[in-house]
Amino acid sequence: MELYCSKKEKGGSLLEVIFTIAILAAAVFSLYGLFNISLKMVWETKARVGATQLANEKLEIARNLSYSAVGTVGGVVGGFIPENETMELNGIEYNVYTNVVYIDDPFDGTWNSDPVDPLTNDYKRLLVRVSWDSALSSLPVDFYTDIAAKNGEEIIGGGTLAIVVFDAGGLPVDLAEVHIYNNQVSPAVDMHTFTNAQGQLVLPGTKAAEDSYQITVTKAGYSTDKTYDANETLPSPSKPHLTIWEGRSTTDSYLIDKLSTLSVHVQDINGVSLGDLTIHVRGDKKIGTDGEGNFIYKFDQDKTTNIDGNIVLFNIEWGTYTITIAETSGYNISETNPAQPIFLGPNITEMITVILEPLAEHSLLTMVKTAEASPIAGATAHVTNTVGYDATLITGSAGQTFFTPLAFATTTVTVTCDGYLDYENEFIVNGYTTEPVVLVSE
Repeated sequence: MELYCSKKEKGGSLLEVIFTIAILAAAVFSLYGLFNISLKMVWETKARVGATQLANEKLEIARNLSYSAVGTVGGVVGGFIPENETMELNGIEYNVYTNVVYIDDPFDGTWNSDPVDPLTNDYKRLLVRVSWDSALSSLPVDFYTDIAAKNGEEIIGGGTLAIVVFDAGGLPVDLAEVHIYNNQVSPAVDMHTFTNAQGQLVLPGTKAAEDSYQITVTKAGYSTDKTYDANETLPSPSKPHLTIWEGRSTTDSYLIDKLSTLSVHVQDINGVSLGDLTIHVRGDKKIGTDGEGNFIYKFDQDKTTNIDGNIVLFNIEWGTYTITIAETSGYNISETNPAQPIFLGPNITEMITVILEPLAEHSLLTMVKTAEASPIAGATAHVTNTVGYDATLITGSAGQTFFTPLAFATTTVTVTCDGYLDYENEFIVNGYTTEPVVLVSE
């Protein structure tokens, strides 16, 4: 009896030790996690203090420049300040972005008031944005200051460029990145700036120039809208480069929204996935017309299915898409699910199944695989029949070949591939016929 009790006590002590170790381990890991977060927060605070210091230094440098020198290299408001700089402080690397624009203050009217303010360059507003790589995804430091000329408004010439950015629902897009480029003015303009909370960007004092302001608007995770150059490929763009007239305003709008994914699966009428098959995908958005007046589309591409009959189009723009297939493929589209045209909304993944049927009355699809059902690429398929048909095709990555048009006749299929035993079979092709071919290793 005592021996039994002694064993129980020893067992209980061992369990207590195990539980104690588990509790201590959990506590240690929790403390380590808290310690690690604390270190990151300390580092983040240090980084933010350094960013604030750099931003203040940049503002002080700008305040000590002459009014005419306050501007950025390549900016609409030209000057000597680099738009982007990489700087290091206390072992931390920062990106320092500087933006200078003229402000058209409403106190004396604006570019679109009635009456119009003839001098829209009331003063300059300087933004310094300092960012850094952060484990906590911290927001950058933004500092602003307004700088006015000692003698009041100056006559600088040029016009006002006003840009408005909307999403697919007609709502304004804030912080959209706007790239403005023009090498037809001196000094050349090559600047990046951003829309405000109303999706607007107004740039008084933009130098006058005809059909040469190239505008590109985008945002992280969003589509891109832009102006286009008139050239031989696109002689009539629907959104040409912009013109700025002296003393006038130019307004243009742009549509961007979150990118989406279109997943396409292609199969035949028997449910067999069709690999190595090229389909054509075209969006509804047009960028202009060619020399013969035909529309040129923003998205207009050929895509080839993988071995499983799939095509995945990542990061494409919202809109309406249509899928077609060339007659040379030997197929027609018999059905799509959902029905075409396909509407792809912003920030979604849309899946579509495309079902194909043979274009000819009689045809043959061979599917060459190993004994383990893996497709064999590079195999040679030779097809003959009793009415004189004789053709040879090489399998692609999906291990498939498609012979068309054929006749209702006795047909012989021979398949060869290095490292495998030859395959041969004879049968009657009647309608759309499939021939599974299994090659055995030598």
